[in-house]
Amino acid sequence: MTQTGSSATRRPVFQPRVALAAVFGTTVEWYDFALYGTAAALVFNKVYFPDSDPLVGTVLAYGTFAIGFLARPLGGAYFGERGDTQGRKGVLVATLLMMGLATTAIGLLPTHAQIGVAAPVLLTLLRFVQGFAAGGEKTGALIILFENAPPKWRGLLTSLPAIGTGTGTLLSTGAFALTTGLLSEDAFLDWGWRIPFLLSAGLTFFGLWVRRSLPETAEFQQVQQGQQEGPAAATAPRPLRQRIAESRCVAAWRRYPKEMLIVIGAGAAENAGYYVFGTFSVTYAEDRGMSTSALLSGISLVAAVKLVTVPAFGALSDRIGRRPVSIGGALVLLAAAWPFFAVIDGGHTWGIWLALFITLGIGQSAVLGSQPAFFAELFDTTVRFSAVGIANNIGTVLTGGLAPLLASALLLWFDHSVTGVVVFIALMSALTVVTVALARETRGAAEPAEQTAGRKQDVPTAP
Repeated sequence: MTQTGSSATRRPVFQPRVALAAVFGTTVEWYDFALYGTAAALVFNKVYFPDSDPLVGTVLAYGTFAIGFLARPLGGAYFGERGDTQGRKGVLVATLLMMGLATTAIGLLPTHAQIGVAAPVLLTLLRFVQGFAAGGEKTGALIILFENAPPKWRGLLTSLPAIGTGTGTLLSTGAFALTTGLLSEDAFLDWGWRIPFLLSAGLTFFGLWVRRSLPETAEFQQVQQGQQEGPAAATAPRPLRQRIAESRCVAAWRRYPKEMLIVIGAGAAENAGYYVFGTFSVTYAEDRGMSTSALLSGISLVAAVKLVTVPAFGALSDRIGRRPVSIGGALVLLAAAWPFFAVIDGGHTWGIWLALFITLGIGQSAVLGSQPAFFAELFDTTVRFSAVGIANNIGTVLTGGLAPLLASALLLWFDHSVTGVVVFIALMSALTVVTVALARETRGAAEPAEQTAGRKQDVPTAP
């Protein structure tokens, strides 16, 4: 069989610095995102929405949290187009810089008491910038590792950026735990909460230093070479409608409609599980009048555990397949939803830690570790960045970014009962199970470039 596309070129020996660059960037992303989620529950409802009922203020704060997720598909589309036409490396540098600047700016932002309504407006704008950058960062890290990984290690190596989820969460919750432990409540609300945000500047600087010499992937270089050897692209300015119609984003939907829908739905359990169990649970504990120290410390501990469990599940998917690992993790989240909140109501530290380990350390980690390779294997090199960037970010918005806001609203709707939240988790877990079950197994399968050999590649030459 004649090989085409990415499979025709032997991948170079995997370079550890590629993994370092990918993981560190994702760490910064999730440090920023987890930081904002915790701050929305503990701080922003008081310093940016001070005139509201505490729980209503939290809902408003989570509204700005959700804005960042609404921006992610836009970032995924924009940076996906850049990544598929101009290269993966440039996107990784641009998104990291944008994310770090926005997070640092939040740490310098005046409060509602200082500049009035402009404060929450600016907070929302900065959150939008964060989300726009995150739309390209997560996908870029996944793609550059996938295209450098030997096929038999794809599950393990593409799960490494997900370690950034645990590392970033560990750093952010640790930063908040340290500041709340060392400062009085008044000092923390006055200025102490800004410290974790300002630390992002140092993380960003180091991340840019790590990524400065990152090589472009061989698969992308091969695509570029093929385009240069083909018919010359038109250099005259094209109308906006034509540019959109010829974009990689549109090509991805036209050529892979089923796969795009699969990616949108497959991450539902992981997205909702992370933001309900790892973020909303803090709001739930506060609503019950309980101390959040056990939850925050437990989230930090489980984040450390995920440094092992996420790549372990990625490696397991290299052995038994992407589908069984992902479905198994979703079923764990489905079964654990109701007991999780019952354990929080009990207030026992060890019980809370165990509940967090089962939901985040096992269930969510299994889905998170197995799906990066699964998503990338569904598409060919010419549209891979755009396809995964758009579909995965749409799924993240619908099932993850709105989760804390929806969970808080359901808590109000059900008169402070957790029933609605449990039903939501059950539905998201079921969506993952059904979607993944309907998909084909990609481990060991021929790459899409081989499967579509002889079919016209309907993407334009990069301008």
